[in-house]
Amino acid sequence: MTGYRMHGRTFAVALLASASALACLTGLAMAQDTGAVTQVTGVFDDGQEWQISIPADWNGVVINDLDAVGNVEGADMRSSYFLDHGYAYTGTRRHPDRNVNWDPQAESDNMVRVLDLFAAQFDAPKYTIQFGCSGGGSVGLSVAEDHPDRFDGVISMHASTPVELANMRLDLAVALKALLDPEGELKPIIAEGEQSAAGQAWRAMLEAAMETPEGRARMALAAAVAQYPLWGSQGNPEAENVDWSDAEAVQDAMMRVALDGALRAVTGRPMWDNPAGVMSWTSGIDYHAFYANADERQRELVAQMYTAAGLDPDTDIAADIDRINDWPRIEATAEGIAYFRTRTHTGNIGTPVLHMSNIGDGGTPAAVMAGYQMKIEAEGTGELYRQAFINASGHCTFNAAELAAATQTMMNRLETGEWVGVDPEAMNARGQASGLGEPRYIDIEQTGFRLPDPFNRAFSRNSAVPGL
Repeated sequence: MTGYRMHGRTFAVALLASASALACLTGLAMAQDTGAVTQVTGVFDDGQEWQISIPADWNGVVINDLDAVGNVEGADMRSSYFLDHGYAYTGTRRHPDRNVNWDPQAESDNMVRVLDLFAAQFDAPKYTIQFGCSGGGSVGLSVAEDHPDRFDGVISMHASTPVELANMRLDLAVALKALLDPEGELKPIIAEGEQSAAGQAWRAMLEAAMETPEGRARMALAAAVAQYPLWGSQGNPEAENVDWSDAEAVQDAMMRVALDGALRAVTGRPMWDNPAGVMSWTSGIDYHAFYANADERQRELVAQMYTAAGLDPDTDIAADIDRINDWPRIEATAEGIAYFRTRTHTGNIGTPVLHMSNIGDGGTPAAVMAGYQMKIEAEGTGELYRQAFINASGHCTFNAAELAAATQTMMNRLETGEWVGVDPEAMNARGQASGLGEPRYIDIEQTGFRLPDPFNRAFSRNSAVPGL
């Protein structure tokens, strides 16, 4: 056993070779001195690392997370908040081959395996909460459906359903390809190993398009067709408030969304397609209908950009959408759909879920929450489900005050059996009371942002897929 310090605490660490070492784990003598955090780590037989961290002043609550080991999205803030406030923080590192062999069901099941390890070594928790952002948020939705008997609540941030997000990203890439590179070599769907070259080529094309009024107008149209937000980014938390009176600033914000969204859409393809085959399609899609369903303000801005470019918004937008519709259709494979059909989200949750997102996420747009809400409504599980939105740009760029507010909101739900104060004012008050900064929860009705109604790419386990 070795000791080290992090965030002002002393950690006692026991390294286990694999999950099979569980029998030995229960006999280990762990440091429990005041201010100490006991940490146990290991590797499951499928190669996924796991970790358990429990503070000496444990409050009886376990926070479990797909990204508890080697978290790359705010690891210091996240782990230190939970441990400093008495929560045990447990979970895994993302599977080493997740980017090419993603198995959502296996991730969900491994979350339970971590809880089994915890129960074998420590006291039974009063509450267990699954927390996660991005892929971790998606796992949160999965455990709420797959293992509601093991989790008392879920805080799911920037989560998505695989087929829905992959299709949404394909819409953006195909629209940009059809409008800006119809005769070029760029591909909307790439294979493993092509990410770097494809990212560089797409960036060069889009940055060149941004230099012309026509290119900017068409990038904005593509973002609107694909239900991407008016402003935001993939990983940059800048520009939280766009000056809507500044036309150039608004256009720049829309360009960042289109650029960041396209790069993520293209370079992320192997994750979707490698497990079994292409699992997205444009066959049977009418992009005129998708544009008609876009945010009204976004359509107004697109029209203004077409006018500024010397184009006729009444005819040229329709003509450009015709070009997208005329682009050669992409068909999903039966194997690719079958793989994710059995692993997709259903909305049949059995434990409370707080589902959250920044409204300016250019990588996994908050619009995907509309797809999950449709599932919740179809299953009749709305009493267990609530949404919250943060007025910020970027993907998983939540701050400590927002984390504190979300955690306390879920704790209130578990302790009272009711949702108490999930409105932005109440959540901001909780965040401010934490003393950790300024939370940015917002009523989306006051922002101009809206969830699509309906979500263009809604998909359930019994959804029909064109050609299959």
